[in-house]
Amino acid sequence: MNKIGIGLIVAGCVLTGCRVEERNLVQVAKQMDASVNAHDAAGFTAMLANDVAAKGPDGTMHNGKDSVGAWMTTMLPGFHVDSRGWQQSGDTVIWMSTVRSDVFARMGVNPIKTNTMAVFTGEKLQYFHAALDRETTGKMIFVQFYADVVNGGNIDAIDKYITEDIIEHAPVPPGFPKGREGVKAYFKMIRAAFPDLHGTPSLILADGDYVLISATWEGTNKGKFMGKPGSNKPMSWTVADVVRLENGKAAEHWGWDDMSERMAESRK
Repeated sequence: MNKIGIGLIVAGCVLTGCRVEERNLVQVAKQMDASVNAHDAAGFTAMLANDVAAKGPDGTMHNGKDSVGAWMTTMLPGFHVDSRGWQQSGDTVIWMSTVRSDVFARMGVNPIKTNTMAVFTGEKLQYFHAALDRETTGKMIFVQFYADVVNGGNIDAIDKYITEDIIEHAPVPPGFPKGREGVKAYFKMIRAAFPDLHGTPSLILADGDYVLISATWEGTNKGKFMGKPGSNKPMSWTVADVVRLENGKAAEHWGWDDMSERMAESRK
């Protein structure tokens, strides 16, 4: 083709607005949502590149098609996602989602909200990252607090979750230190009294920097607690906490429980 012919084609494109069509990856992302909402694990996995990498809302990494497919399969019971605000730039699509799953329900945080990013190679998912929004992040801090401190008994881990000068609005035992050291003293005391202590959150709500946790605690009263000798009986009681977060740590705390009533009942 001579130069005149090439020039005519270019000029025609300028005049008519012809261009190379950008792949509509928003539709691909929507199809991913449709597959998981239909609990179609095979359909979702078929959309993955062999070397796909995915970072979950909890920060865990999953690498490779089989690993990412298996991870999503564990989320499918009770799963439903409502997404909105899709934006595409090149091979990347970002959007926001509200996600429900039995996995999150067992944590007490159902639903969660995420800001999601997906990178595609062709129409296959190459990289996926679901980052928690601010309020869901606050909820998840205390899911992990329960795992590490309440159930795990790791007193040193309290440093990760509580500010040094936390303000305590709930009544505290006489002689307890203030701030974070008081929180540590409390958990040392209750762990000595209930060595098998286990807490199960039933509801975690967040509003801005405030998080509310309602939970059931249980354990066997083997040691002295609040001046009373151990009864060697199993106990269960209800706990409700409200915390105000600063930079991801609890800076203020309000709390209530019915432990005294349940202890009195267990000694009858």
